[in-house]
Amino acid sequence: MTTAITLDHVLEVDAFIDSCASGDGRWRRTAASSKPGPRTLYHGSAGIVLFRLELHRATGEQHHIDAAVRAGDDIVRHLADETFVTIGFYSGWPAYIFVLNELAKASGERRFRDAAATATERMTAQSEPLGAGIGWIEPMPFSDITGLTGDREVLDLSIGAAGAGLGYLYAHRQRLVPNALDMAIATADRLLEMSIETDDGPNWLMMADMPFPFTAPNFAHGAAGVGYFFADLYRATDEPRFLDAAIAAAGYVEAKTEPSGDGHLVCHTDENPGLFYLGVCHGPPGTDRLMVLLEEITEDERWLTWAHANMAGLMATGAPETRSGGLWHNRGQCCGDAGIGDYALSMYRATGRPEYRELAERVGASILEASTLTDGLLSWTQAEHRTRPDFVEEQTGYMQGAAGIGSFLLHLATVDALVVSKINLPDSPFT
Repeated sequence: MTTAITLDHVLEVDAFIDSCASGDGRWRRTAASSKPGPRTLYHGSAGIVLFRLELHRATGEQHHIDAAVRAGDDIVRHLADETFVTIGFYSGWPAYIFVLNELAKASGERRFRDAAATATERMTAQSEPLGAGIGWIEPMPFSDITGLTGDREVLDLSIGAAGAGLGYLYAHRQRLVPNALDMAIATADRLLEMSIETDDGPNWLMMADMPFPFTAPNFAHGAAGVGYFFADLYRATDEPRFLDAAIAAAGYVEAKTEPSGDGHLVCHTDENPGLFYLGVCHGPPGTDRLMVLLEEITEDERWLTWAHANMAGLMATGAPETRSGGLWHNRGQCCGDAGIGDYALSMYRATGRPEYRELAERVGASILEASTLTDGLLSWTQAEHRTRPDFVEEQTGYMQGAAGIGSFLLHLATVDALVVSKINLPDSPFT
């Protein structure tokens, strides 16, 4: 028995986020924090801007745009003062390019489009010639978790060059800067020569000269994400070498499948082959995106058949009601339920298969069951990291908090509307 998700639930999420307002255009990252949070899409105000734009689509209420504009102006001021911003897809330049330009389209304020163009140019300014193309050398990601420091060339979709490439493709399609496609091609030229060749095909690591073992085949940090960039670049260029690279990357992913019910799943890493994540970062809702895009490009149904089987593997685990090692106490867009639900709704809209809508409705019910409703404020306390299950927070942001969960609930509440609320990120094959 599922629970109907209504706009009232989403407005309760919005009320929780508003209760965490901190200054003009800022929100605290967690309800317990005493200081303003970051501006990123992953944890901060850029993600809340995206949620507010979706709320405006669904309701037409001007105050959502007004709040987004205030936050957008704060983001623009902040970026002007920053000397370095990562190229991380969700936490850096690509996300700012996307959110600021979407804000410009929704608000009609040209200054945000100009800021998105400037962000694209600044991402290019941080690159450097490397090998056959361009790349980025940045402070090592996840130093707070690993304790390792130093600079590395970053490569993958989540924190590296493939994500920057998707940012360039978005900028190209939106005509933000004239050389965006050239920069995407140069990014791909470097990535092509940075593959790790295996018996199963090419893979890409998070960064060059990996200081610890982490060989991931999936979307955030491996072949599926880099392959998705190549496939998307092929759509913009018609250059066969990029499609060939995408198909080769898909072959590597296919080689990592293990049976799950009537379908299959792909392992988290080669180092931990028995662990299967179910969220966007390393699970079917992320990894399938490469296969869905390849089916669209090639019109070869085998790619979509593989994607359906991967989602069947997810459903065979009993998710979301049954939690597993790869679906821990996290309801967010990156690692948890909201990302699964959003992807299921997109697959339902694309294919008409009722099992995807049914899954999304179950996800919605599970999310509500895990929520806290206090004085009209709807929120979630969750563990961001699988390896730190006892460290839980009540977050406001998009990829790990209420804004992203609210975005999915709004998507579910409006799935039958003439205008669906969802604004897909540039890492999605769905329109």
